[in-house]
Formats: sequence, structure tokens, C-alpha cells
Amino acid sequence: MVRRTLLLPVLLAMSLGCAPALQAQGWGERDALMARSFGPDVVSAYWLPDHLDPAQAQSAVAIAYLENPHGGNAVGIAGSLFTRTPQGFAQTLQITGVYGMTPRDAVFSPTHVELTTTMPGPNDPRCCPTVPTRWRIDRTTGVAARLN
Repeated sequence: MVRRTLLLPVLLAMSLGCAPALQAQGWGERDALMARSFGPDVVSAYWLPDHLDPAQAQSAVAIAYLENPHGGNAVGIAGSLFTRTPQGFAQTLQITGVYGMTPRDAVFSPTHVELTTTMPGPNDPRCCPTVPTRWRIDRTTGVAARLN
């Protein structure tokens, strides 16, 4: 349990910057939706909507960091695209190929979504990535391509 004890506070601290603000803005059952979509092993998750006002948002990207079922100090990463339906947001497409920490700066277009994560640089220790990396996610396939 040492890995979880040390890793959990770090990931939670990284995600706290966005979670309380989103809950305060009326995102409703976002946490339950993320748990249903990504399973019980979510350690931390980010919700990146196409509009900050929940009443106007039509799409969102969610990136979740998952506890490694095989142990160790690494986490897994999963992503999904969500679309508003008459019943609320629903997971519509799984995302593959996005890596890094602290997803941010999502920009939505009809064909793709771009976002930034932080990846390890050549001289970075494993704990402390520093390189902003831009990703383009195809809205038809969910496949992400690194742009830089």
C-alpha cells in the first residue's frame, strides 16, 4: 500500500485545481459518470468540457488516471469523449494514445479535439515531467496523435 499512499496525494493535488470549480458550476453527476465510464480504480480524473457553463457544454473530454492492477508505482491512463444527450452527458468514444499528466487547454472542432498534457523530458526524473505536449484526438476514431 506504500505506492497508493504516496501516489494518491500527488494525483489528487494535481486534480483539485479543476474538480471543485466544476462541481460548483453545476456539473451534477459528473463524478458518478466518470466512475461508471472508467471503473472503480480511478485515482484522479479531469473533465475538459467545450464550454465552462454546464448548460451550454455539448461535448467533453475526460482523462482518468487508474490504479495499476499489477502493482508498482505507475498509474494507467484512460480517456473518453462525452456528448450531451437529452438525459445528460454520455460516453460516446474511447480515446487511445494520449499520455502525460495534467491534461488542459482543450480546444474542440467538428473533426478533432486538441489538448495539452505534461510529458517527461530527456533529463526529467520520473516523478516530475516538465514538457508541455499537444495532442490531437480524432472525433471519429478516438485515436490521438502527438503534435509536438
